[in-house]
Amino acid sequence: GIVGEILANNTRKPLWGYKSMVYAAVFLGFMSFVVWAHHMFLTGMGTTMSAFFQTTTMIISIPSVVILTAFFISLWGGSIRFNTPMLFALAFLPMFGIGGLTGLPLGFAASDIHLHDTYYVIGHFHYVVAPGTIFALFAGIYYWFPKVTGRRLSESLGKLHFWPSLIFMNGVFMPMFIQGFAGVSRRLYDGGQIYAHAQGVLQWNEFMSISAFCLAAAQIPFIINIFMSLFMGQKVDRNPWGATTVEWSAPSPPLPHVNFEAPIEVYRDPYEYSVPGAEKDFSPQTVK
Repeated sequence: GIVGEILANNTRKPLWGYKSMVYAAVFLGFMSFVVWAHHMFLTGMGTTMSAFFQTTTMIISIPSVVILTAFFISLWGGSIRFNTPMLFALAFLPMFGIGGLTGLPLGFAASDIHLHDTYYVIGHFHYVVAPGTIFALFAGIYYWFPKVTGRRLSESLGKLHFWPSLIFMNGVFMPMFIQGFAGVSRRLYDGGQIYAHAQGVLQWNEFMSISAFCLAAAQIPFIINIFMSLFMGQKVDRNPWGATTVEWSAPSPPLPHVNFEAPIEVYRDPYEYSVPGAEKDFSPQTVK
């Protein structure tokens, strides 16, 4: 949802396949209840149960592909603005895609037997949760901060936060796939025997550790940006991004106890962006 809002705003055009994405998200939520045993192929479950959960795991990838594909197609032909929220949203797309694609081998019992409980699983999970979800959250913070505070976060500090975070995030988690394929297990102490078969890839641990420290340091500009902008940030009006959705019709920051000065009326869908004959490239929902 966060990524969809930001992509639509910064491409200045409607989201492609909006209804399809809504249906896919609902279906994704339903299917998430029937895939849990793909973590348990090595527990000795029967072939019937294993086949069922392999099938449901493959099916749940379909709505994810629908949503991600719609986001990519939405970029086509857009007047893209590369501000900080958009950079984080754009980075979310390929990294979430990597997280999804690397999860497919774990959904098949035959390949999961070799990859289960290795660093490959850690890399897959964190490409979904860390570069994927956390980058989307950063995008949302940069995007809605002006609405909450009435002040805009610094673009210079925002980009100084984004680029090192992007580089070192991949530096932490990408080598885990290399180690996982080599059979490096997680949660095991190496006394010189356990990882004897994977000596050629153990040097990546030092690389990942250095990247992790650098990734932590890359968050310093974000923290500075938050506190500086709270008190000294550029003051903005209620709609600094030229957005169309309803919340941007409310004052920034919002009024206490209520959102709007008076009841509002909506005249169009949230992502139509502009109507024929409009003077600007956006037409808020609350304006005829």
